[in-house]
Amino acid sequence: MKIFLIILVIIGNILHASDIELESAIFNKVLRAVTAKEHPKVCIYKSNKALETYPGAIEIVTQCSEADVVLLSTLKNLPVTCKDKVLFGTRYSQLKNPDVVGAFFWQKGRPNILFYDYRLKKHHIKLDKSFDKYIEK
Repeated sequence: MKIFLIILVIIGNILHASDIELESAIFNKVLRAVTAKEHPKVCIYKSNKALETYPGAIEIVTQCSEADVVLLSTLKNLPVTCKDKVLFGTRYSQLKNPDVVGAFFWQKGRPNILFYDYRLKKHHIKLDKSFDKYIEK
């Protein structure tokens, strides 16, 4: 019985790790496309386990003033220095804020990416054709 529980815990950890790696890979692709930089500087406002664990090509900075993009886990008490940066959300509800250009979030166990065209234009962001299906006109 103990062996069964240990195996079950190990399998659960492996599956959880692969979800985090997938999430990190998606964030890497999206944030590199948004900034048009191979190694964008990203300030994580509050926390993001995927990027903190597997940053990939992203350079994580602690100050918004140094960042190309601010990745939001919440909009609550967002510092003034972050508000003039490109804001990218991790929840669908954050898209209600007109300053958030897009979001990557999980819905019913599936990853979703959504951008608003007019917000991308406001920040002079041009995404390549592979992102067209994620842009709301």
